[in-house]
Amino acid sequence: MHIFNTHKHKSTKWAVLLLSGMLLLNMNSTGYAAAAAESFPKPAWTSTSLMLTEANTEKDVLIKEIYAVPSKNLVYVHASQPVIKTSSKTTLDWQLDSLQALDAKTGQLKWSTIFHEKSGPYTTYSNSLYTSNGTAYVYMEYSDKSKKIYSFNTSGKTNWVKTVNSSASISLMDNDNLLVAASQGVQANGSVRSTLSLYDKKGKLLTEKAITGTVLQAGHGRIVVDASKQVKSGSFWQPAANPKIEIYDSSLTRLSFYQFPADANTQGDGGGESLAILDDGSVLMRANFESTGNRLMGFGPDGKLAWGRAIAGDAFIQTAGSGYTVLTGPKLELYTMKGKVTERLFQDAKPVLMHVDRTQDGQYQLDFAKTGYILDPQTLEDVHVYTVSTAVPSLDRVSAYTNDVFYSMKDEALSKFVLKSSAK
Repeated sequence: MHIFNTHKHKSTKWAVLLLSGMLLLNMNSTGYAAAAAESFPKPAWTSTSLMLTEANTEKDVLIKEIYAVPSKNLVYVHASQPVIKTSSKTTLDWQLDSLQALDAKTGQLKWSTIFHEKSGPYTTYSNSLYTSNGTAYVYMEYSDKSKKIYSFNTSGKTNWVKTVNSSASISLMDNDNLLVAASQGVQANGSVRSTLSLYDKKGKLLTEKAITGTVLQAGHGRIVVDASKQVKSGSFWQPAANPKIEIYDSSLTRLSFYQFPADANTQGDGGGESLAILDDGSVLMRANFESTGNRLMGFGPDGKLAWGRAIAGDAFIQTAGSGYTVLTGPKLELYTMKGKVTERLFQDAKPVLMHVDRTQDGQYQLDFAKTGYILDPQTLEDVHVYTVSTAVPSLDRVSAYTNDVFYSMKDEALSKFVLKSSAK
């Protein structure tokens, strides 16, 4: 567990689509009427190869993100390919990034943008975010040390481009505003200074503020900052295990702060999300206390600590909407900030590796070796139960699901799978 990368941008090789050792689990009767299992469908379409011919290698191609925009009949793929060293100006740790947009009905490529000009700098780091109406925000760091933020519309045209002076993280806030948190790194005394800049969708700067600390996560009207000094370990700086947390709102006003006790470690146990912001602005953080073990800490919309409760060291935490789930062994429990809502059991006689994820449309997804579930985030009731045969590739967590549709990569191509409608 690590609180400093909770919004992980999923990456995988094109070819890797099988789940890692997950075994089939059968749902136990817990008062739920199980939805009828459906065989996973054959692809509605499979695109042509999304591999870029401009790159001189086919190894370790990474999918940074798949994001569907049903209202615009569009699905995005942000991909990155390594560039083999061909001269003193290129090195193996550079990459060729692209943003490709496909027609969601046909799979045809509508447009593609490559973030590299001939003889120009290559990408060394990239990140992308997408709004529900299809605006794509892409952050790029280049080999010449330059850093840029791009805003694209659904036609592939740039709405605006910003140059950033130092390394930054980007977060999507309310009203599709973009928060840019830029920092020049750790100072000699261990402190970190960051500049928070909030832009509207037209690229207009709405507000800006210099703060002490590092932004850990932002969204749903809240910004969570580690305001403690970092600790020198050899020649490297490391975040404090028991950080001082500050919570800001969208106007960049500090709401509260909380100092984790000396015996707390926020970088240790468990799986899933170790820091999450719920839809109502509440914040969850996980820590291990030497005396009492793992605890989940809940901060209310006012930013103040509301509760802390014990959880198992191997519990897996996942949020969706204004609730969160705790997966411990075969038991999946659903909570809101006010307390427990319900639970379900998934049983198997053998030890299993289990995983819960949040779908693009805000539901819970559980995928096992041959069976998958989409669950209602408010009740944990089945929306879909699907079985995967040997003829259809299993889905891994890089796939995107929304509105009864899966998009998943196989080798170099994207495929669309349409499940039976879950409309009631």
